[in-house]
Amino acid sequence: MDIVDHLVGRGPMSIKQLAASMGRQPSSIYYHMNMLVKADLVVEAGSQVSNRRAEVLYETISPRMRLQKALSDPANHETIDRTVGAISRQAHRDFVQGLSHPRAQLEGDERNLGFFRLINRPSPESLREINGYIERIAEILWEERDMEQPLIAFAWTLTPLHEKAVSGDD
Repeated sequence: MDIVDHLVGRGPMSIKQLAASMGRQPSSIYYHMNMLVKADLVVEAGSQVSNRRAEVLYETISPRMRLQKALSDPANHETIDRTVGAISRQAHRDFVQGLSHPRAQLEGDERNLGFFRLINRPSPESLREINGYIERIAEILWEERDMEQPLIAFAWTLTPLHEKAVSGDD
């Protein structure tokens, strides 16, 4: 998942570039890259020469990979559950890393570090508005790439909650 996210966020990269972007050793990427290629989620996107050696460049099969259609099929719920758990754990690791990032902006219009959780009861109209904003945020992040800026991660969940029965005896 992290490999796919970095390829989407940075564009085609070699294993060496990808490993550097992720803060990992190239040897830790090869197995996972082969699995992603076999699963047809990542493809070879050409090559480049670095230090007189040819390096294969990789990219995702689509610049906008989403699981929305998979979510609608109950047969996928267990897999989606594991995926959301993995994304949530990665979001936490990203946030911890961001806390010590030298270019972290905590306030203002260019804030790039924050968190938020709120429970409420939005109307159908408000849900439409919220979903419109989420789609717009995704569009901005998919469309714009300023290589002078630090990478950012954006993760969100939106879910109805089951309410516990409230008795007057408590």
